[in-house]
Amino acid sequence: MSKRQRPSSRRLSQQPDKNEDAFVASVMELSTWTGRNHHLLIMGGVVLALALLGGVYYVDFQRTLTVQAVNRLESIHQTISISALEDAKTQLSVFVDRFEGTEQADEAIVLLGRLHLEGGDAAVAISVLERAQFGFRQSIALQGNTLLARAYEDLGRWADAEGIYLRVADGAELDFQIRAALGGAARARRRQQDLGGAAELYERILATFEDGDPAKGIYELRLAEVREVVS
Repeated sequence: MSKRQRPSSRRLSQQPDKNEDAFVASVMELSTWTGRNHHLLIMGGVVLALALLGGVYYVDFQRTLTVQAVNRLESIHQTISISALEDAKTQLSVFVDRFEGTEQADEAIVLLGRLHLEGGDAAVAISVLERAQFGFRQSIALQGNTLLARAYEDLGRWADAEGIYLRVADGAELDFQIRAALGGAARARRRQQDLGGAAELYERILATFEDGDPAKGIYELRLAEVREVVS
C-alpha cells in the first residue's frame, strides 16, 4: 500500500508554481505598460540626458569662472602694489559685478571697502561693504564687518559700530580677533559715555589672556581708567 501524501507537502510543492505565475504576470504587465507608454520613457530619457549634460556644463562653467576670477583679482592686486589706487577701485567695482556670487567677489568687496576707507571716504566704504551682507562666521566676512565697523566709527555712528564689533567678537574664534572686536566695541561705548559697559567689555578681554601675558597690561590700564571715572 502506498503512503498517502501529506496535505502540507502538496501545498509546498504548489507554492513555487504560484510564485512563478505571479512573476510572469508582473513581467507581462510591465511589458504592456512599456508598450503603451514608450513615448514617456523616451521623453524621460531625454530629460535625464539633458539634466546630466546641464550639470556637467554648470560644473565646468563654475570652474572656468573661478579660474578667471582668481587671475583677474591677482592682476588687480598688482595694480594696487604700484599705488594706482583709483584705477584699482574702478577695476574692483567691475570685478564685483562680473563675478558676483563667487568667493573672489567677496574678497574684492572687502578690498574695495578698505581702499575707500583708507582713502578717507568712509561713506562710500559703508555703501560697498553693506552691499555684501556678510555673515559673521567666515574669515573674509569677519574682515569685511570689521572694516564696516571702522567706517561707522569714522562717521560717528557709534551705536552701529558697537553692534557690528560685538557680532564680530561672537563669530570670531581666535583670541586676537575677539580682543580687537571687543576693544572696538568698548571704544564705541566710551564715546557714547557708557563707561560701565566699556568696563564690562575690558573684563571680557582680560578673561581671554593667560596669566603673565605682557599684552594684558594694556587692557588692565584701560579698565582702570574707566573704573576711575565711573567711581
